[in-house]
Amino acid sequence: MSLTERLTAALRALLPPVTRRSLRIYLAPQHVVIAAADGGRVTGAVTLPVANPGGHWEAPLATLRGLMEHPGEILSGSEERAAQIILAALTAQAPLSISLSGRWCQSVMAPWSDALLAEPAATRFLQMQLSAVYGDAARGWNIASDDAPYGQPRAACGIDADLLQALRTDLGKRCGAIEPIIGTASRMQTGFAAFAIVEPGKLTMATMAHGRLAAICSQPCGPAWHVELGQAWQRWALRLPELESITTVAVIDLTCQPPARHALAPLFQLVESPFGPASALVSAKAQEALCA
Repeated sequence: MSLTERLTAALRALLPPVTRRSLRIYLAPQHVVIAAADGGRVTGAVTLPVANPGGHWEAPLATLRGLMEHPGEILSGSEERAAQIILAALTAQAPLSISLSGRWCQSVMAPWSDALLAEPAATRFLQMQLSAVYGDAARGWNIASDDAPYGQPRAACGIDADLLQALRTDLGKRCGAIEPIIGTASRMQTGFAAFAIVEPGKLTMATMAHGRLAAICSQPCGPAWHVELGQAWQRWALRLPELESITTVAVIDLTCQPPARHALAPLFQLVESPFGPASALVSAKAQEALCA
């Protein structure tokens, strides 16, 4: 499944082989990650820190815009080999896919309703579900959902409509897909019954069934997420007893910070993110601070 908004559905199929490389971009409040992929394998990744205490999307988008317009300048100071790979992909006009931080994408599992059978009733129903959890702010969101079968709950996501429009304006036809990070993770962690996404300030946990999102739980989290993750899972399991049967939870670390010294509980397995291993996403600035 996917919560993806397809902007150019057949773009990749129409590209000549030399340009079938792609660029995966993770847009988050305090950093922008850009990863070059070839045949589904990440070949290089760079993390660009963003000074953005307010957490609004305008600052990271400005960084991404600068990367598109002046890649050599923006990538200077990054790890040389990764920067060269990404610069080559940008020069070759490789297609882009955007994954948006969970800080800007709010998700719920919406119960089945006959209103989902047709528009505009489906959008109104999903907007009501999001508003019930996140308040009146949801009324200005762009709503997307998966295509779960008749009678089954649907994963629904609300994204700031202004953010989507700004991405369309800045990236145009080069952008093949825009989706919440939970959508990216759900497509790439098909071998696990559950996964957790750790971002600065936010923890999102989800379970999968038949290749689709089955349950979602999110909460704030701090730097000690290794400890908070286990506690959060236990609290969720009290509400969803079926979680007790899950033996492994994939953990995607998108904090872009040096690895913590605390080990994860045996239930949790750190996996490579869609943008490369967590260790490769630590910015040069954070690495310098660690070594100071």
